[in-house]
This record gives sequence, structure tokens and C-alpha cells, in this order.
Amino acid sequence: MQFHKTLIFSAIALSASSAMAGAWEHENERGVDLYRAADGDMVVSLVCDPNTVYGTTESAVLLEAGGDPDLSAEVGFSFPDGNRVNAALVHGRFGKATANPVDWETLVDGFRVHQTVTVSRGEAAVEVELGEPKPFTCL
Repeated sequence: MQFHKTLIFSAIALSASSAMAGAWEHENERGVDLYRAADGDMVVSLVCDPNTVYGTTESAVLLEAGGDPDLSAEVGFSFPDGNRVNAALVHGRFGKATANPVDWETLVDGFRVHQTVTVSRGEAAVEVELGEPKPFTCL
């Protein structure tokens, strides 16, 4: 449990650092890759465990909307190619361990190839500029 708190704290700390909007940032901590893209009040983060240091279940997408890193809600991630993933965030986290494998793969693949994602919650939708796609290490 302590490791989960450390990862979440690290991802939140990374999201609080200053950055250009729409540019993925990368950091590695204790064998885990942390990626972050911020655009306005929306922050999308990926936590990847490429070497299964802590098991593949640690990989997750974190979402901070309007400064709230603890959002628990149903959200949608839509990509320009028409792919959409509906995710149940729990405390701002959509984890691989609890995700449908097809949804997880679609979401990570979308981040790997697109420069934008539209994040929706209810009737509200925000397009997030991610910057140049990266070959994320999430499995």
C-alpha cells in the first residue's frame, strides 16, 4: 500500500511542476516511468512499470481536472481516429489491474499515436493538447 501512495504522490508532484501546455514530460522513479501532459486545468499522467519491478498491475492513467487529483467519476477519453474509452476513475486513477484489457490497450495506444485527446464527463468535454506522441513504456 505504501508503494501505491508513493507512486500517486510522485505523479501528483510531477503534475504540479511547471511545464509547457501540451508537452509530455517524462521522469523515472524507482524503475517506474512517470509521464505527464498538462493543458489548462487538465492534467493527464501515465504511470508505467515496463520492467514489472512491482508487477504489471501498477500501470495507470491519472487524471487531474480543475486542480482535483482525487476525482472519482465516469469519464471518456476520445481520440481523433474515433476510438473512445470509458473509464471509471477512482481517486483520479484508472488502473490496468482493474481495466478491461481491450480498453487499457486502446487508451495507451491512443496516447502513443495522437497529439490530442478529448476528455468528457457528463455533458462537459475538454480537448487536451498532449504534444508529440511518445512510445510509452506501459505494457
